Amino acid sequence: MYFNELVAAYDQERRDRNIFHDLMRYRVREILLVASLYDSFILETDGALSEQIYGEYYRLNLTSAPRVTCAYSPESARDTFRSAPFDLVILMAGMDFDVPLALARDLKAVRPEVPVILLAMNNSSLADLDPKRPELRYADRVFVWNGYSKLFVGMIKYVEDLRNVDSDTRTGLVRVVLLVEDSVRYYSRYLPVLYAVVMRQIQTLIEEEQLVETYKVLRMRGRPKILLATSYEEAVALFERYEPYILTVISDVRYSCGGAEDPRAGFKLLDHIRESSPDLPVLIQSSESEARTEAYRLGAGFISKGSDSLARELEKFFRENLGFGPFIFRGPDGTELARARNMEEFEELLLQVPSDSLLLHGKRNHFSAWLTARGEIRFARILRNYRIDDFSDPQEMRAFLLRILDDVRRSKSRGLIPNFDVSLCGDSNVMARLAAGSVGGKGRGLMFLKSLIDNMAFPAWEDKLEVRVPFTIFIGIDEFERFLESNNLWSFAYGGGEYEEIRRRFIAAPLSRDVREGLRRLLTVTDKPLAVRSSGLFEDMLMVPFSGIYDTYLIPNSHPDPEQRLRQLEDAIRLTYASLFSPKARSYFEAARYKIDEERMAIVIQEVVGTRRGRWFYPPISGTAQSHNYYPVAYLKPEDGLCNAALGLGRWVVEGGDTFRFAPGYPKLEIVAQEHRVASSQRRFIAIDLDRAVPDLLSGEDAGLAELDIEEAEGTPEFPLVASTFDLADRRLVPGVSARGPRILDFANILQHDALPFAQVVEAVLEVGANSMGIPIEIEYAVNLEEASGIPALYLLQIKPLIQNINKVAVDLGAVDREECILATDRAMGNGRDASIRDVVFVVPETFDPESTLEIAQEIAQLNDSLKEQGRKYILIGPGRWGTRDRHLGIPVSFMQISGARVIVEADLEGFRVEGSLGSHFFHNVTSMNIGYFTVPWDSRSAFVNWDYLKSRTPERRTAHCVHLRFEEPLEILMDGRKSSAAVKKTAAALTADPDSDNIACE
Repeated sequence: MYFNELVAAYDQERRDRNIFHDLMRYRVREILLVASLYDSFILETDGALSEQIYGEYYRLNLTSAPRVTCAYSPESARDTFRSAPFDLVILMAGMDFDVPLALARDLKAVRPEVPVILLAMNNSSLADLDPKRPELRYADRVFVWNGYSKLFVGMIKYVEDLRNVDSDTRTGLVRVVLLVEDSVRYYSRYLPVLYAVVMRQIQTLIEEEQLVETYKVLRMRGRPKILLATSYEEAVALFERYEPYILTVISDVRYSCGGAEDPRAGFKLLDHIRESSPDLPVLIQSSESEARTEAYRLGAGFISKGSDSLARELEKFFRENLGFGPFIFRGPDGTELARARNMEEFEELLLQVPSDSLLLHGKRNHFSAWLTARGEIRFARILRNYRIDDFSDPQEMRAFLLRILDDVRRSKSRGLIPNFDVSLCGDSNVMARLAAGSVGGKGRGLMFLKSLIDNMAFPAWEDKLEVRVPFTIFIGIDEFERFLESNNLWSFAYGGGEYEEIRRRFIAAPLSRDVREGLRRLLTVTDKPLAVRSSGLFEDMLMVPFSGIYDTYLIPNSHPDPEQRLRQLEDAIRLTYASLFSPKARSYFEAARYKIDEERMAIVIQEVVGTRRGRWFYPPISGTAQSHNYYPVAYLKPEDGLCNAALGLGRWVVEGGDTFRFAPGYPKLEIVAQEHRVASSQRRFIAIDLDRAVPDLLSGEDAGLAELDIEEAEGTPEFPLVASTFDLADRRLVPGVSARGPRILDFANILQHDALPFAQVVEAVLEVGANSMGIPIEIEYAVNLEEASGIPALYLLQIKPLIQNINKVAVDLGAVDREECILATDRAMGNGRDASIRDVVFVVPETFDPESTLEIAQEIAQLNDSLKEQGRKYILIGPGRWGTRDRHLGIPVSFMQISGARVIVEADLEGFRVEGSLGSHFFHNVTSMNIGYFTVPWDSRSAFVNWDYLKSRTPERRTAHCVHLRFEEPLEILMDGRKSSAAVKKTAAALTADPDSDNIACE
């Protein structure tokens, strides 16, 4: 219902959308991959197919990732090709090219318009391919994989660009990057890098232009197209065809010219370009060092093919030469007069620069190029239609340019994220920025939330509970890069320096003057506690969310001296930057197979939601809510979702503390029995200590926080709404706190007696969010009852995707033979079959003591490190909640301490029964990597751990509380994500993966 209203609101806004809708009409949506069963398996397990494609599309802010259909023989490929409208065919070739080339001929005979790519498995197989084979005419292009999984996105975009370039240049003046390279091996590596560089540059500009999230995808369509030529003649033909739109040419030096290899072909092409486009930026790339001097002599840039910093050098070239960086006003002699970093500075400098500089840039179409790079195609096209002679004098041209810029500014007036100004601070729904650059994954989610809130309304409840976002300030990634660059921290931080030394160096290094002044202005308009949160480029991604990996600092902001408050805020920012290089983060990057040197960090500063109660500051309700419930009970369905609610700051929830759980659509349904609610009720909560005016932030994230007994909240106005009393005489829960007895946090007066439409609003937000993102989602929220408007508010703090990666493995627990299994459960997350694991680590149940969980965590970490050094994954079994903040609820490990686990099991013991880790950062990071996450309840009829069997085995190693078992034959792990069922069998039916790898065999 609410989603339909949201769609209507967006449709109204989009009625006057510009030319971007007409761009990129051709999209690759269906791919036929023809490969042997083994090659397909290798690709899939290396993450090169669906997961890689979806992950790259999400990371690059792309939509509509294509679907891949596999065929394992020429016969099935022909049948499949005829039965479905494929947009691209990829033929994988090992050592034999005869069969794939014959198949290419047959497919082209059926549908000649469908592009066919021949993909060699590696350099060895490529060496066996004769480039003069006549059958190669049936393949539109040859690439080589070499295990480089990002190549698939590069190939897809190469095909799309080739098909769209004619219409997009005519319709939208879209620019063209021409790459000239004849080495299959090199352009197979180079194209994905070049594409990623272009996308990052476009994303940076879009962030600088402060567009709403929903408009960015449209702007992406106006990115430059990348075309590939492999000979001099092909390059000249493409250049002359698209000359008015060429943004740059990137060329090798040695390639075919006139039918033979020419060692100077690249320089001949450069001479040809200079005849008609003397000012066009050209980049020469070569592995021959002497080519550098010649390139510079001819006025071109140069990059060595063997450069270790290829992507960074390309980004520098794009910024400094192609309009993606600042606009540099120059005099007729080339002297730099001034530079504009953004539209505001550009407009200001247009009023000041001399007339001869205006004429110089106008003659060379620099103004339209700069606007085009920023996606202002409509206005750039207007400029390109004018010539210097169309104006009576330079002043008339100056006035015309200023009018164009004014039109640009007014066309983007809706939904922008402006630069911070104190005049913006009258509304908590405001978002602004203090530094340019991408706002990172978390920032993008917040901007998207604001966009949703701006366009949706809940008329039935708006006078009872508003939906808002906190007052938010972004510091874009440009400041992060400048901070490391200007303080000489790049090599030490990314090179693996000792973490405590990194923190000391970071906290001693200054932020930029502009950011410091912006922070000083910020502190003049807010005296509320502030949350300083990371927003890495990779955070909240679709496949690997990086949840809770970096630090978040909550500072009291209560010191009477403004300079002290400024220092604390700066320290929190610097330490958040440093947390990118923590052992925890490095371990996560290693496990996720991402490179830490590709990560950049933005900062999100938010006013903390809550109310002051004496020396404490906290919200009466906070938590997480998911649109998908992995373990529904009673008549609930997975799509009914799940909400976790707690008293105090949300850190208690995301770090695994006890919460109250309910289904937003059925808030009156009791999910767990009353005695369990009483036993597992939240006993403590987290608040900001306002009296701790000078927190020692170097001591950690909790420096400004206090963990309190819930008795501290007794007597506050909101406590009767969130607490009930357990009547010891009648053995029942009584809503409120008027009776005597233990207090139980079950939010009964809100959920059972409708004091607030809390559950209804959460349900509506989840519906809108999940439908908008197209996948199940999780939100983090906080509720404040005392608002200046007089109306309580639910604040949305974060939105991120829930991981769903379903493979078809069926597990029927009713048919499971207990004697054949180590364990089985009907409360499992994970998918697939794995027959590669030979190691099990478990906490000995008979000697388990909740007071010893800190020691157990250290023992687990030692065993984990030992197994990782041996390259062995393992199954981890233990009581209670893994990764919890509260050591009395389970084992308080970090992800780094269990990063080698293939399956993690939370097994109840008699007298120690704890709800699972759903909604915590630890839970998200475990499940995002398809690490199996199993819960074995004590009272389940079908779930069990075969403790007798485990204890009967001879230990490989024993610690004070744990046992490590090693099996001669691999175990068999079966995970059915559709039914939340799983089993671990004592022996595998057949070994389908290397026991020393982490490959997963899925059937």
